[in-house]
Amino acid sequence: MFDLPKIKITVRSHIPSASVEKIPFEIDSQGCKLRGFILRPQRAGRLPAVIVSHGFGSCTRDTKKYARVFADEDFAAVCFDFCMSGSGKSSGSSLGMSVLTEKTDLLNVLDYVKRLDFVDPDHITLAGCSQGGLVSALAAAEREAEVERLVLYNPALCIPDDARRGQMINAKFDPDHVPEQFRALFVRLGAKYALDARELDPFREICGFSKPVLIVHGTKDKLVDIRYSRRACEGYPDCRLVEVKGDHGFIFSGFAAGKKATIEFLHTSGGDGQ
Repeated sequence: MFDLPKIKITVRSHIPSASVEKIPFEIDSQGCKLRGFILRPQRAGRLPAVIVSHGFGSCTRDTKKYARVFADEDFAAVCFDFCMSGSGKSSGSSLGMSVLTEKTDLLNVLDYVKRLDFVDPDHITLAGCSQGGLVSALAAAEREAEVERLVLYNPALCIPDDARRGQMINAKFDPDHVPEQFRALFVRLGAKYALDARELDPFREICGFSKPVLIVHGTKDKLVDIRYSRRACEGYPDCRLVEVKGDHGFIFSGFAAGKKATIEFLHTSGGDGQ
């Protein structure tokens, strides 16, 4: 586990909701309508930005609490629903969704955010939860020149292994004969979801990202083995792993500790003094 540097951190007080504007947006992505919103702090000048990606079966309802952490640190915080995700407000059939289609969505959002007149395109962070963490890690490695830092919460780096063994969340299938359709939780999936995932070698593909990375993982996570995050931290050139007492998604515990680790990371990484 990576130990945080022992320096004094001054954390800003919480900014009242009235000082943050919520701006809805919609863009085209892969023939679908991708929808989300931006929490924009009311501060003069161009702002650093963060794009927060949700996990499997999730949506902005779950990521907005992470976005608020960044907005309170004067980041323009972007939340969106992946297309074809089976949840949220974006369009598209979940039968066509995979980690790779979600990576394309995220890169399209990145291109959109870079063009916003209130965003500093040289200071964009990617953040992701669970499956969104894997997606964010893949996107950051592909577009390293455009991403300042990476923040991953309980990243589901297990997805490729799960696909290869034929057990993805609560779905079980013969990995040598992937069914045309199957269901995981409440989401109806196509074979593409498993076929795309099983071809990935996540550590080889993501650990080339050389800029600062923070991974926050709950020690009580029963969905994603924390050893995946430990291995990723060993592979990244510049990574902090913070293990907190929390569950997957920090639903019952762990969010406050993750918030603290995030704020400390923002103040001790990157070149803009955030």
